[in-house]
Amino acid sequence: MTGKPPSPDRMTLRVYDTRSREKRKLTTLDDGKVRMYVCGITPYSPSHLGHARCYLAFDVVHRWLEASGFEVDYVQNFTDIDDKILDISDSEGVDYSVVANRNIDEYFEAMDAMNVLRADHYPRVTETIPEIIEMVSTLVDKGHAYVGGDGVYFEIDTAPEKYGQLTGQTLEMVRAGAGGRVEKTGSGKRDHRDFALWKMAKPGEPSWKSPWGDGRPGWHIECSAMSLNHFG
Repeated sequence: MTGKPPSPDRMTLRVYDTRSREKRKLTTLDDGKVRMYVCGITPYSPSHLGHARCYLAFDVVHRWLEASGFEVDYVQNFTDIDDKILDISDSEGVDYSVVANRNIDEYFEAMDAMNVLRADHYPRVTETIPEIIEMVSTLVDKGHAYVGGDGVYFEIDTAPEKYGQLTGQTLEMVRAGAGGRVEKTGSGKRDHRDFALWKMAKPGEPSWKSPWGDGRPGWHIECSAMSLNHFG
């Protein structure tokens, strides 16, 4: 999507930087171009008011950038494989893709009715499996992830200096709020704070082959892989 030539007198946009905790002037890697990634829906049910609130807000940003002369490359994903989608597909006796596609179609209808501009790209998790597996493999090779009994997990303790830079939390703050559950993970992970990158398939679930066994991506790795795949 190509914007108008930059206007020399356009109003400067300032955005809140969650890392520095201050408003900063918008700067771009390439002059006049903005790469915009917005986490999209998990299509397990029809769209609701929360979706309207979220994507209308980003639509305003999208429109402002284009009106200001920026060329915007807008990516918004669909998490089209998820526990909730599988629960619905199981209860209805249909393939998970039927549930996902039905609600994605309904989402577009709702956004179009509100005159929300379409993104330029709508990647899906199920279309990005090779990139996700490659990213998880890299984390395992670098010692930031490990294979547990039921999946692959990111090991929080391997990145103490980076953890919580955006949320303002530290590892000890998270540990203090765990209520003694640190050693009682109840799963294949070593610490309750570790999160799943790859989930081993349960009987009857859709799955993809990986170096760690058949399974599907964990929720936390998906947007990382899709954004990196599109923007590098």
